[in-house]
Amino acid sequence: MNEDIRVGVFVCDCGSNIAGIVNVPEVVEYTKGLKHVAFADEGKWSCSVDYLAKMKELIKEHDLNRVVIASCTPRTHEPLFKRTVKEAGVNPYLLEFVSIREQVSWVHRADASKATEKAKDLVKMGVAKAVLLEEGEEIRLSVKTDCLVIGGGMAGMTAALNIADQGFHAILVEKESELGGLLNRLSVVSHDHVKLEAAEIVKAKVALVESHPNIKVYTNAEIEAVEGYIGNYRVTVRANGSNETFDASTVIVATGMQEIEPVGQYQYGSDPRVVTQVQLEGLLKGNEVGEVKDVVIINCVNSKNESRGCCTIGCSVSVKNALALKTLNKDIRVHILYRDLSMVREEGSNLETAKRAGVKFIRFPDDRYPEVTKEDGNLGVHVYDILLGKEFTIPSDLVVLTTGFKGDDTREAIKGHLKVSTNPDGFFQEAHIKLGPLDFPSDGISLCGCARSPKNLKDSCEEGAGAAMRASIPMKRGYLEAEGIVADIDLDVCNSCELCAKNCPYGAIKWVDEKPNVIKALCKGCGLCAADCPKNAITIIHYSDEQILAQVEAALEERPEEKIIGFVCHWCALGGVDMAGVSRLQYPPNARLIRVMCAARVAIKFIERAFELGAAGVLVAGCEFPTCHYISGNYAAEERVKRAKKRLKRKGYDPEKLWNIWCSAADGPKFANTMRDMVKELGLK
Repeated sequence: MNEDIRVGVFVCDCGSNIAGIVNVPEVVEYTKGLKHVAFADEGKWSCSVDYLAKMKELIKEHDLNRVVIASCTPRTHEPLFKRTVKEAGVNPYLLEFVSIREQVSWVHRADASKATEKAKDLVKMGVAKAVLLEEGEEIRLSVKTDCLVIGGGMAGMTAALNIADQGFHAILVEKESELGGLLNRLSVVSHDHVKLEAAEIVKAKVALVESHPNIKVYTNAEIEAVEGYIGNYRVTVRANGSNETFDASTVIVATGMQEIEPVGQYQYGSDPRVVTQVQLEGLLKGNEVGEVKDVVIINCVNSKNESRGCCTIGCSVSVKNALALKTLNKDIRVHILYRDLSMVREEGSNLETAKRAGVKFIRFPDDRYPEVTKEDGNLGVHVYDILLGKEFTIPSDLVVLTTGFKGDDTREAIKGHLKVSTNPDGFFQEAHIKLGPLDFPSDGISLCGCARSPKNLKDSCEEGAGAAMRASIPMKRGYLEAEGIVADIDLDVCNSCELCAKNCPYGAIKWVDEKPNVIKALCKGCGLCAADCPKNAITIIHYSDEQILAQVEAALEERPEEKIIGFVCHWCALGGVDMAGVSRLQYPPNARLIRVMCAARVAIKFIERAFELGAAGVLVAGCEFPTCHYISGNYAAEERVKRAKKRLKRKGYDPEKLWNIWCSAADGPKFANTMRDMVKELGLK
């Protein structure tokens, strides 16, 4: 590297969030002594408008060509500082971000001295990487005005109408013979204290869709293939027995959800008098309830257990349908058996109305679910009332199970076509629950409604409108700038083994003239290809081998036997780290974390180098299975960790000192506990 490298380091106090524990002036003075550091400064609030303006002046004044920000998590503030350095004339890819709030001051409050030493190490690691950074650039992609909407339920139709009303073209693909989705099976919808006929809502929305000149509708249709990337999708749809192909620039996924059938539970499947809530809706809609006198509704079936959390809508649905039964016949006796009642917004008034109408509520304990019995052909529900401390057997003509939900059965095909992820319940996984709730990690693809999680009609429609807005932004601009963290292949070194093309989760590496060619618009920079390349021919911009190894070496320059090197993925694992910080969960300060975009980026040579330099242990942390923001990245990482342990053993290192965890972005306790356990098992202080 011939240029005169001048690194500027800006260390933030974050008020007292950082400076209350970390000796920031000491960190700044230490930083000034690092090689290539031309300037270092302390800022009270580095993200404030005033300090950002000052930072731009200092970058120009000191002729800085690399910048290290030591402050909070990059997951929230990195884009802000990228814009700032760019405005100061520095390529934004020459910025490195160091978290000394979530990773230091908030989690090591008991020992300010050790926290300060860790902050110094993290800054030194940041500088070591910054020295090796190279300029990058966003990839500008042309975007036209055609949007594919997959799913013709209320969210999908709302999204299509919002797209079309802006003058764009929406192509709506629905697998069923008619639009409307799950709402076609419902009787009434409770909204703003008013009961509305579901069929009327569907009829009105379908009329708007079918009459709109900017919407083309396919029913009885399936997506056969989706090729390309944002602005350049080529979609093949099979509708009514024939294939049709068209172009699309953006995609919205609104495939909905379905009930988890409680087969084999509570006599369901063996007695027609035991039904689910959706089946009850059908009976109410067709006036087929019959001469029912006693109805028992059991909530939290296949939800709010060790397998999945609260379904979010079951309680309100059970109350709504209990009221529908009482409206049908005020003499019907209705009992709702519940663990907890989660009623939000206007739904609270429904609860009071139901009580006044005579609906009885019985709370049962978490570990003593009701039992459905049958004697002499008569159904009965045995339940323990936690409030009265008594057991009851309630006679029933109809048992209604409020069961959990899962993503629609089309999800596996859609995952394959769009290269996106789902969670354990089959709902599509957003890019970030707070920062990108309606986006996938892949640019140009949005999601909404019950394709994302169970929700009521109002929330589904609002998300449909939101997803349309997300898709409209690049269509309105006419282009999208994709991040330049992508793979680059040195064809002079490549031996054409084809491993990279076979393993790429996004199909971003194509074979051209017997050589790999990276389609940068498709590449997401996960690094799986680079980590497995046998010839080390692949570089990931901003996460090269040399940059990551420089961080490892800087971290272990002093007292390596006391330190754990952690490789954490930017999405979920780093989210868990941040959540531990936000929650002020205290754990030992031994870890020195290195951010990678995906755990699949962690090459075995990174792990080996850490042990060669005397690290006490190594941690590889990625997204919790089966989700991964890079589709199959955590699976690839898991297999590589297994291979790494075998290699470590052959080289004389203890493979048990290599740990790996799969952590959700919300699971701060898991990360904190892992740190405590590692320190204890490795015999560290």
